Amino acid sequence: MISSFSAPSEPAQYYYGLSAQYKEQYEYLQSMNYNLEVQRPKLKPADRLVFHINVLSYSVDSNSVTRLNTLFHDYQEVSSKRFFQEDQEWIRSILFHQDFPSESLEQLAQRLVLEVHELFDFNEKLFGSNLASGVGTSIAHQFTLHLTIVVEI
Repeated sequence: MISSFSAPSEPAQYYYGLSAQYKEQYEYLQSMNYNLEVQRPKLKPADRLVFHINVLSYSVDSNSVTRLNTLFHDYQEVSSKRFFQEDQEWIRSILFHQDFPSESLEQLAQRLVLEVHELFDFNEKLFGSNLASGVGTSIAHQFTLHLTIVVEI
């Protein structure tokens, strides 16, 4: 499993963590001779990315009692082709109803897209070929990503 935790560089109202889980695809990745310590899985246009999303609120009351509440929990699945084409728009669309200032949502979407591209190899030539249009007999694989966003209240 590869994971990261990031906080915006300016005083922030949110923090997030994104991790990829390769457990379901371990045999496939092993058969392709992947060393996940140094290689990123190469996605095909039909491969699926499944995002497990948790948005939590973090607050400390006047008695110094810390509270962590779930604001939003969802699963969103997207083809790697669609993610490659829509990237930030897709991320914003799944988080649009959260109470983020628009500039924070934009920054979060940019960072998440960059991190997903760091976790996986989106071969631009392959995504621009006929295979990206659904032509071909490639077996689709599913990759799970866990996204946790903590909002300070």
